[in-house]
Amino acid sequence: MPSTIRPTVTVLLAACLLMAALATTATAQPQGHIRDRLDVGYFYGTFDQEPNIGVLVGGRAEEFCLDNPADPFNAEPGSAPLRVFPNDDGSVVLKVNDTGQPIHLYHQHDVVGPEWIAQVCADFFAGAPAPEPLASGTALLKVRLGIDGDIVDVFNSVNGTASGPDGTVYKVRAWADLVVVDGVPQGDPTDFVGTEITEIRR
Repeated sequence: MPSTIRPTVTVLLAACLLMAALATTATAQPQGHIRDRLDVGYFYGTFDQEPNIGVLVGGRAEEFCLDNPADPFNAEPGSAPLRVFPNDDGSVVLKVNDTGQPIHLYHQHDVVGPEWIAQVCADFFAGAPAPEPLASGTALLKVRLGIDGDIVDVFNSVNGTASGPDGTVYKVRAWADLVVVDGVPQGDPTDFVGTEITEIRR
């Protein structure tokens, strides 16, 4: 299933731990926020197309394999500057606005999302070469996580371009916009995950 859900839930847990650790320093920040780093590993994908195209943000497929061999779908091989905004009511907002994030496009034929990266990594660790991306490039990554108790308002997106070995250039826009309650995403992924990949020149 094309999705950025599971990495997002992992980020939320890390954010809660981060806030507990840094709460005493929040008032000392003149900008009103805490600066840190966010580990990055997002998956986006097209739905029911042939071929399906997956977008990996933060690293190539093999970097996801090496970062978390036991669960590469939850790998986070990349990194981005993070701003944490604690509120007086105990809620917190996490924001990322980072240019130059690596993106890689892959054909995904029979399986997509978690099943695709699991198969890729199994083959990779068995000695097979990692698949070559259809195209690679960079994008603007935006992340906003609003955490208020057990309710989390999640938004993340990438907007950039990727070039293939044959010179084809693709415009890539992908996003997820959802609410997570008690760790469970609300709604259907087809309603809150979107991916647009457009060939702009060859």
